[in-house]
Amino acid sequence: MNAVKAILLKELKIEFRNKQMINSTLILSLMILASFRFAFSYVDSALTELASPILWVTFFFTAMFSLAPIYKREVDHGTKDGLLLAPISPSSIFFGKLLANFVVIMGLNLFSLALFFVFFTYEAPDMAALLSIVVLGTVGIAVLGNIISAISSNLSQSGIMLPVLLIPILLFSVVMTAVSTTAKIFAGSDIYGILDGIKLIFIFDIVFLASGYLLIDYIL
Repeated sequence: MNAVKAILLKELKIEFRNKQMINSTLILSLMILASFRFAFSYVDSALTELASPILWVTFFFTAMFSLAPIYKREVDHGTKDGLLLAPISPSSIFFGKLLANFVVIMGLNLFSLALFFVFFTYEAPDMAALLSIVVLGTVGIAVLGNIISAISSNLSQSGIMLPVLLIPILLFSVVMTAVSTTAKIFAGSDIYGILDGIKLIFIFDIVFLASGYLLIDYIL
């Protein structure tokens, strides 16, 4: 746990000291939501079917933008070998980076969520249900994103390969389930009405987490 904590603090210091990635991602989130707002400016604001895909498209692309450098910068700066030579397990590196990435992505998603209700005049849904889906979906994105980021970090075109490898798996697992479940929330369901969706996303999260723990030694 000390090794995980050290990696977590290192990653957070890098993210918040530089702020370039965070600021760029905040602007990207703003641009995505503004684009949707202008694109659907003539659509009835009561059409709640649009709310869920708009939210998760924003979450997905802002998260993917922040996932790219998490392992790539270790390769670029020559610090990956130092991490692997340290007397810690590769799983500690994985969980430390995963927790840091989750904190950053969750913060970005909460910002996007608040911005969404500024741009769109939907009635506020059951926030406990909505936040539970956002948290579980963010965990899935962060876990699988870290695995794919570690795989693609040694490739010369890692920035291109990350979305190529990540989108097909994540889109047809966590994101599709989160979109359909969030649509039910905007349609009026409470947390008890979306338990099936919560269970399914939770299962995806556990499978991705177990896969990362078992495979990270070979990946790194």
